[in-house]
Amino acid sequence: MKFLIWFGLMILSLLLLILLKVPLMSLAGNYLISIDELQKSDVIFVLGGSSFDRGNAAAELYKAGYASKIVCLGKNIPFVFKAIDKNYSEAKVSKINIVRNNNVKKRDVDLLEIGTSTKEESEAIAKYCAEKKLKRVILISDKFHTRRIRGIFEPLFDELETDLIIHGTSSTRYDEAEWWKKEEGLIMVNNEYVKLLYYGLKY
Repeated sequence: MKFLIWFGLMILSLLLLILLKVPLMSLAGNYLISIDELQKSDVIFVLGGSSFDRGNAAAELYKAGYASKIVCLGKNIPFVFKAIDKNYSEAKVSKINIVRNNNVKKRDVDLLEIGTSTKEESEAIAKYCAEKKLKRVILISDKFHTRRIRGIFEPLFDELETDLIIHGTSSTRYDEAEWWKKEEGLIMVNNEYVKLLYYGLKY
């Protein structure tokens, strides 16, 4: 009798998981997204990585008049460029995409080839804002990075007279609303929760 009860509970739990799969997965993805309403700013910062998506998003905001200057970050050299012996940093790749593919004026895109991690980039951007006495800036990264980025950047910006706007761009490799249907989405969400735990414990 006990076996039948436990077996029944297991089947019921399995059915509930199947029925609730989509809302639970959606909840897990949505939790990672924390973005702000866009406002006109002094500078648009593009974090290193995903140069295509983030660069395109920065160009769109630039053309829409949200800022007249774009600054690309990232010291890391993507492996694909190492393979062909090209020392193009993530910052440089972002700038190439913004200028060549989006017709943004070269003089309006600066490089800040600093940072091999989000923490290092946050410190570089905070220093840049303090030195330039910027009033408001926009920070661009992937949507699923935005909650972690907020936790890293906001403590630094609390000490500055610069307002921070966090903007998340959609990925061209997966759909954030159905991230579990693509391997890239699964990897992104898994890695992001690991990074949230890592940064939470370390900082």
